[in-house]
Amino acid sequence: MKIVFSIIFIALTIYSYVYDFQQKILYIGVDSFNFLAGSDESVVISFGKNESDYHAVVIKKKDIKQGVELVSKSKNNPNFSVFTDLEGEALVRSEKAKTLAKVKVLSIDMQNQRAVFIVGANLLNTNTNEINKLDRTKVIVKGEPFLKLV
Repeated sequence: MKIVFSIIFIALTIYSYVYDFQQKILYIGVDSFNFLAGSDESVVISFGKNESDYHAVVIKKKDIKQGVELVSKSKNNPNFSVFTDLEGEALVRSEKAKTLAKVKVLSIDMQNQRAVFIVGANLLNTNTNEINKLDRTKVIVKGEPFLKLV
C-alpha cells in the first residue's frame, strides 16, 4: 500500500510541476526590433502569461546558434538584454545592483522551425529596488514566430 501511495504522490508531484510550468508560459512572441546598439539585427523574444505580463530576451540574430551562451553580470554585456514587465512592475539589469542574466541557445531546428532557449535572471525591480529572480525557464519558439528569429 505504501508503494501505491508513493507512486501516486510522485506522479502528482510531476504533474503539478509540468502543469505549473505550462501555466507560466501561455504567450510567446517574437518581434524584429533593433533594441541593441550596433548594426547587427536583433529580435525580442517575449514569453509569459500574456502580452502585458511577460519576460523578454533581446538577442542579436547572429547569436542565435546552438550552444551560444550569453551572460551579463550587473549589465556588463551589451550584446543581449533580459527584462520583465510583471503586473506593471519593470524588472531590469542594472549597473548599480548585483543583477545577473543568462541566455543559452539549446537548439535551432530549421527543418521543424523550432528553437529552444534557457533563460534565467536576477533583475532589479525599478519601483522597489528589490532583486527578483526569474528561475531557469525553457522557452520554445516554433512555427511562425520562429521565422522571425532567422
